[in-house]
Amino acid sequence: MKKYFLFIAIIASILVSCKPDPEKPSVVTLPVTEITESTAVSGGNVTSDGGAEVTSRGVCWSINQNPTTTDNKTVDGSGIGEFTSNINELSDSTTYYVRAYATNSEGTSYGEEYIFTTLNIVDGDDGDDNGDDNEGDDNGDDNNDEDDDNEEVVVELPVVATLAITEITETSAIAGGEIASDGGAEVTARGVCWSINQNPTIENDKTVDGSGVGSFTSNITGLTQNTTYYVRAYATNSEGTSYGEEVSFTTLEEVVIVAPTVVTLDVTEVAQTTAVSGGDVTSDGGSEVYSRGICWGVNPNPTLDDDFTTNGDGLGEFTCNIVNLTPNTKYYVRAFATNSVGTSFGEQVEFTTLEVEEDGTINGYEYVDLGLPSGLKWATHNIGATSPSEKGDMFAWGEISPKAQYTEANCTSYGLNMQDIAGDPQYDAARANWGSTWKMPSKKDFEELMNECTWEWVVDVNGVGCKKVTGPNGNSIMLPISGYVYESSYYMQDFGYYWTSTPISTYEQFSYDFFFDQEYNLSMGYDDRCYGQAIRPVSE
Repeated sequence: MKKYFLFIAIIASILVSCKPDPEKPSVVTLPVTEITESTAVSGGNVTSDGGAEVTSRGVCWSINQNPTTTDNKTVDGSGIGEFTSNINELSDSTTYYVRAYATNSEGTSYGEEYIFTTLNIVDGDDGDDNGDDNEGDDNGDDNNDEDDDNEEVVVELPVVATLAITEITETSAIAGGEIASDGGAEVTARGVCWSINQNPTIENDKTVDGSGVGSFTSNITGLTQNTTYYVRAYATNSEGTSYGEEVSFTTLEEVVIVAPTVVTLDVTEVAQTTAVSGGDVTSDGGSEVYSRGICWGVNPNPTLDDDFTTNGDGLGEFTCNIVNLTPNTKYYVRAFATNSVGTSFGEQVEFTTLEVEEDGTINGYEYVDLGLPSGLKWATHNIGATSPSEKGDMFAWGEISPKAQYTEANCTSYGLNMQDIAGDPQYDAARANWGSTWKMPSKKDFEELMNECTWEWVVDVNGVGCKKVTGPNGNSIMLPISGYVYESSYYMQDFGYYWTSTPISTYEQFSYDFFFDQEYNLSMGYDDRCYGQAIRPVSE
């Protein structure tokens, strides 16, 4: 016995969230500032904890490159974010290497390395003790003044760091630097220098961005597209010029704007005066596509000077209706797309409209106009039948050929998430077998037939029970009892079962069908798509 009600088992789902494995933190070293003979200030910025808590952070330093936490270090809290580190107990006039560090359960990671040199201690006589003991002793004061005059100020090269490169274009970029120490003499020039070769100097291209200590921004211009450059900040005082660490970047490649690329789709649903086509804009050419559509004509290579229609803008597929055609005429169709450069066309597709047939037939198959509000025409017999009272062939829903066995295992549409299949020759048995504008009726089409027509049980001369369906205009069709097939057996053979083209979106193994019996029962139901049922085609 066929079932009309679906019993739904509600299953509780357990959502398991997956957490990625933790990694080492990410940390950036801040520039070194406030450099004296024995101290300096640096710090860092922990930008990511790697998925595990940062338990320790700070800076480490050494007179050797690539210092680690086994060398001198500070401990400046925990967690992510920026921190400041005070570096103490340094030796004067000594070059140090410093890196920020951050530690989590996965280990310790380090920021980039900065280099700085402590200032030189200036030796001087604090004064003659004899002079100090004898207040007012001119000799003692003269000696002190002479000692002060003889004190030697040691001047060194400035300390400068290169900032990150930003706002990169095809021909320009933004760089800069930060001067942490003037080395004991005024910084008279500062900026960045760059080259396509490593270790650029002020003999190469450069900017001049003021003087003194502190941060500065540099505009790098006149670059070549898609080229790698090397940049260093520089600072100049009376001792000479020093450079920050080298940073590299690549300019962008210039975007050349061209006309769009569009593909013409096949022409479908060809009738006497209408058809359907469309296109697919696969590239906008570097500029927004603001118009797209299809154009057609009776001569090859149609353009916008011929008939055309538009459908939206941008990339992707689109569909267009071709109207006002002449029956039995060959037409040429091309998709088009337009951007700021111009209009391009897809390849040409040809089609020929259908001939005007005798009244009451479409593509050789008879129909009846029942006078329905929709204007829909119903075929006089089922697919595979030769008379109105034959049940014809049986089809699983979404399949276009009958078969010997009808099961869940061999049903090609079973469990698929599908839209209404009306008119799709891949799934619609009416369109695939009868062609032209024939298609499977939708749930809405059968509901119109139920509500707008009168229904009467009759038996034809061969003893076959049928429903005679009479439309508002008095014309009628016959729908014979058909039953349905599961595996290889017929069931409910005293009832009528007819597929619609409409799936049930929430249950992917079911689709709507139309049911009637010998009494007055007419109803829409739904059944397993694997069942074999009859199909009565319709056409616009």
